[in-house]
Amino acid sequence: MPNRFSSPVNLRKKTSPVISIYGDLEDKRVTNTIWELIPGFDVSVSTPQTLDELIEEAYNSAVVYVVVDEATSENLEIADKLSAVPGVVADIIAITREPDIRKRLHILSAKFDAIYNLEILDTEDFSQIFIHKLKKGITRLHARLQEDEYNAFLGFLAVSADAFIVFDRQKRIFYVSQHYLKLYPKSRELFIRGTPVQKVFEAIANEMGVGQHDPRYQAALEFWSNLSGQFEFRLDNGTHLRMTAVDLPHDQGIIVSTTNITAYKNQEAELARQQAELERALFAEQEASSLQKQFISMVSHEFRTPLAIVDGNAQIIERLGNKMSEDDMKQRLRTIRSAVSRTVNMMEAVLSSNLLKTGKLDLNMEEFDIGELITQLCDEQSNLARGHKIKTDIQMDGKLVHLDKKFITLILTNLLSNAVKFTDSENGVVTVKATYTPISLNLTVSDNGVGVPQSELEQIFQRFYRASTSSGIPGSGVGLCLVKELVHLHNGKIEVESDVGKGCIFRLSFPQDFALEHTAANL
Repeated sequence: MPNRFSSPVNLRKKTSPVISIYGDLEDKRVTNTIWELIPGFDVSVSTPQTLDELIEEAYNSAVVYVVVDEATSENLEIADKLSAVPGVVADIIAITREPDIRKRLHILSAKFDAIYNLEILDTEDFSQIFIHKLKKGITRLHARLQEDEYNAFLGFLAVSADAFIVFDRQKRIFYVSQHYLKLYPKSRELFIRGTPVQKVFEAIANEMGVGQHDPRYQAALEFWSNLSGQFEFRLDNGTHLRMTAVDLPHDQGIIVSTTNITAYKNQEAELARQQAELERALFAEQEASSLQKQFISMVSHEFRTPLAIVDGNAQIIERLGNKMSEDDMKQRLRTIRSAVSRTVNMMEAVLSSNLLKTGKLDLNMEEFDIGELITQLCDEQSNLARGHKIKTDIQMDGKLVHLDKKFITLILTNLLSNAVKFTDSENGVVTVKATYTPISLNLTVSDNGVGVPQSELEQIFQRFYRASTSSGIPGSGVGLCLVKELVHLHNGKIEVESDVGKGCIFRLSFPQDFALEHTAANL
């Protein structure tokens, strides 16, 4: 019997070999003799009463004795039926009282392994023959049981979703499951008993296209060289494999299982993505809460101031209006209008910015004369801030632009009001310039006001942020944030240059295709 590899688990119940005696019905002479001979052996004696019982027991029998008194067809078929049972390894021995040698030979020829005369039971020779047969039967039975266990073990490996390689003590292949042959079809000729683990590794690495300069190569080489622990590997096609090496009991070798964990890794990545989304949502919620507190604080201050200006001047006009000079009356009315305009601008900026954040604001593109709009907005600012000089430099040649007029108005109004607000009323100069190229509309709003420190230029577009140079100057901190968002909504760009004490220059660029537009002169 070839040396077999024991399975790593005991797959069968512990059972003692059986000596089966069939047909010993009268004086139990065979049974009694066998009982006298078995002390010292881990065996049991069974006397099945029917042929079906005998066939069932024969699988675990070391020796089978059949008492055959007559050479009937029924008795002669017993050995044939037992021999046909898969896995029966016991010698099937006939015992008979038949004195005629020819009849005994006839019985023996019916596939019995041996035939003894009943009288031999009392001799020393039978005792020796019995012990020899019993030992041989026990050896065969143990080998068969081990073979059964081994086959069952291989069966379990075959139906498992994992791929397995079993290595012996010398780290040479003992067994390879069919899964490995499917995973690495080009290397299947090497997956045979006796192949060293190093050749197995090189074959797998070569088939996967993993060379020695690949970072995965060294990690995999360490695992296969040591055959211990776990190793995870990602194939170029996105498949994730996990290899686990486990020592088998009694130093029999090592079993390496390979599990496809692609679904697990995908789920893990999806959970990580969802967690990141939740964390971003939580951060956004916390940020929104913080911004809300800032907004409430800002509103309570910024809206109160212009309303107080309006109320105060209105009370003075109500109380002293008939005594005021015309110039004084106009000045106070301009102050009221300026405060109302400031309040309206803040309201529009905050509301539009909130609409952008919630995604409820859409572009309504239309053709209009940008030069005409710039002139109108500059005139409005000039009426509100009479001490400032507001200049325009429009180089459009009557070209129309294709933009959202409402949002462009909001952008320019915010930039103009900021330029006026942060510029001295006596010496303040604000300039709006408009030019075009075949692919873009370019707007520039510049002033000579307080300016912004270089270190704060990136921050001034953040919601509610106010530059350090704006201290004492009223404002909400949402205007520039809104401007940037509206520019980006048009797929445009905005840049700022500034020096403290020298003012700011805001440059805006909007993509255009003027070849498709009409000029104002052609309308």
